[in-house]
Amino acid sequence: MQGDVVSLYDDVIDEAAATHGVRPELVRAVIQVESGFNPRARSHKGAMGLMQLMPRTAADLGVDNPWDPVQNIRG
Repeated sequence: MQGDVVSLYDDVIDEAAATHGVRPELVRAVIQVESGFNPRARSHKGAMGLMQLMPRTAADLGVDNPWDPVQNIRG
């Protein structure tokens, strides 16, 4: 099951990694640590989504919907 969830985001992870000049494995590792690949994760401090974006950070990055996995990863 976990592998299926991870593979859902392969294309956007690869795209974001290439855009920002980092390895896709790094992006996957951040997602795993921050949210366990749960796009509905929310921290007690208010961080949201896969990459655990704070509301202000999301806004600064142009992320309109931090719950959208694609926007969250691209941010």
